[in-house]
Amino acid sequence: MIALDNGFQEVVGMVADADEASRRLAGALGYDISYAGDLAAPLSAAWGADQGAKGREVLIVHPDMARGAIRLFSFGGEPRALMRDGAQPWDAGGIFDINIRALDDIETLHQALGRAGHRAFAPITNWQFGALAVREVVENDSDGLCIALMQRMSPPLQGYEGVGGNASWVFNSTQVVADFAQARALFVDHLGWVPVQETDGFAGNAGGVNCMGLPLSLAEQIPMRIGIYQAQGRMEGSVEIISFGLGGHDFSEARPPLRGWAALRFPVSELDGFAKAMVAGGCEIVDEGRIEWAPYGSAELVAAVTPWGARLEGLRLD
Repeated sequence: MIALDNGFQEVVGMVADADEASRRLAGALGYDISYAGDLAAPLSAAWGADQGAKGREVLIVHPDMARGAIRLFSFGGEPRALMRDGAQPWDAGGIFDINIRALDDIETLHQALGRAGHRAFAPITNWQFGALAVREVVENDSDGLCIALMQRMSPPLQGYEGVGGNASWVFNSTQVVADFAQARALFVDHLGWVPVQETDGFAGNAGGVNCMGLPLSLAEQIPMRIGIYQAQGRMEGSVEIISFGLGGHDFSEARPPLRGWAALRFPVSELDGFAKAMVAGGCEIVDEGRIEWAPYGSAELVAAVTPWGARLEGLRLD
């Protein structure tokens, strides 16, 4: 069952070969291939594919959780360039990463992703936030699919008791923004979402230790703001925004079908309200109409692109 108004159901990625990429990623994460099929021509065109290009989509899901799935699209012909081509983690624009919990051992999961073609920006990092201790690594692959792995060390993680395997479902997704106040206003003031966590600090722990690949000698002095938001205030299907107090490249103009994380899909009960809130927050409506949301059925869609280039889709199933 798909929950309405409760965060994103799935993340969409553009890759060179959806079948091959899904096999690698599902194998590394322990996910199942839930659906695979050809894209209808109108849907391919909606993603900006060349007329007549044959599209393919594959959906992979955690075997114990229907939500937090990963949908991969690819199109025929030569692979496109990357949306965040040459980007470092602190560069703004688009969708930076997805977050997955390592439930047993982050080292083993990190190695599995490495065998699947991912490479980390920095070694696994130990973080301490007061009483909260975590380990984290952020890694990217040749399709620009950036994944942050996190393992809770203390206190014990709650809410995942019935989730098997070493990798959780996708519970959060990060966007790096140049204007934190603008992004926060979209989610809180216009969409009416609830802050899950908001932090002002610096990009490195003691000694400059960080998981983003920033120089250790500089990270302790670089300001960093973090906000996590979700319709019900839950850390599930939530959106995280980060801004760094430094200059960087801006990838807000990059669009699908270039490769990388392309969209977050939010099941909503009121599509008009979603569209109006997005427009009021400075977003551009780039697509609307009916799609076949395989394997769930026919759905009405409104797709909006934020001022920093992240595509957020509201969908209402029949």
